Amino acid sequence: MTELGKRLREAREEKQISLDELQEMTKIQKRYLIGIEEGNYAIMPGNFYVRAFIRQYAEAVGLDPDELFEQYKQDIPQSYQDDMPQPLSRVKTRQQLSAEGAKWLDWLPKLIAAAVVIGAAVLVWVLLQRGTASEPPARTSPETAEVESPKNSPLEQAKEKQRAKETDEKAKEENEQPAAGEEKPASPTAALSVTTKQGNTATIEVKHDGSFAIELASKGTSWIEVYNTKGHSFYRGSLTKGQTKTFDLSAESEVWVKIGRTLDVDMKVNGKPFTYPFAPKDEVYQKLHFILKK
Repeated sequence: MTELGKRLREAREEKQISLDELQEMTKIQKRYLIGIEEGNYAIMPGNFYVRAFIRQYAEAVGLDPDELFEQYKQDIPQSYQDDMPQPLSRVKTRQQLSAEGAKWLDWLPKLIAAAVVIGAAVLVWVLLQRGTASEPPARTSPETAEVESPKNSPLEQAKEKQRAKETDEKAKEENEQPAAGEEKPASPTAALSVTTKQGNTATIEVKHDGSFAIELASKGTSWIEVYNTKGHSFYRGSLTKGQTKTFDLSAESEVWVKIGRTLDVDMKVNGKPFTYPFAPKDEVYQKLHFILKK
């Protein structure tokens, strides 16, 4: 085992993260994680992957990868472009994106020109319609027959739709407003207090009015797990960027919530933002034990 591998392993064990959990968090195969800890870089696909995997490992356990690269540069193989036969993970390189986007760039001027022409035509049509509608009616002699404007013209149909929409919205607002003397139902409340903190685990006492729900919204990719103490799992897996999960836990007495990368997950309790017991930059992986009391 190298000094670098020893330091990474100690940081992982200090944060109570197993190799299986680290595999879920980093998406790196377990055998490569073991190879990093043991300094067995020969099993890696290439030097580029060695450095990339070490960086992901360090970030997951809260270490600065650049500092490690500088301190243990004699133990880490250097990377060259030839070591990278294909892009790491599922991220495309800038060159690939440029090559794929080149075709669209060739069509971009034509698309813009077409959009401008269409937009100008629509604008002229609208102005002509408005000008026609605003013209004063011509004076007619008694002998002149009155001519009614067509009721089914596109402009009249559009006006009718707009009036119907405004009427529906007004009726909806009136229905939503509470009657005189009637108050809107209050949103569920919950009082949270952190009772114990140890390592990356915190116990949180929750006093609620019979309703307790949490919402997890991901800004990146993070592994999460939500379960109760009776052996029932509400969710176990990865949240991708833009994905949101909501859990109604009103009937539970104790709930565990484990978040692999708190830097990428925003959490709400009963619709209100939740502040993590540990600063995410200090403890990326956090285990939250909620004790619920009505």
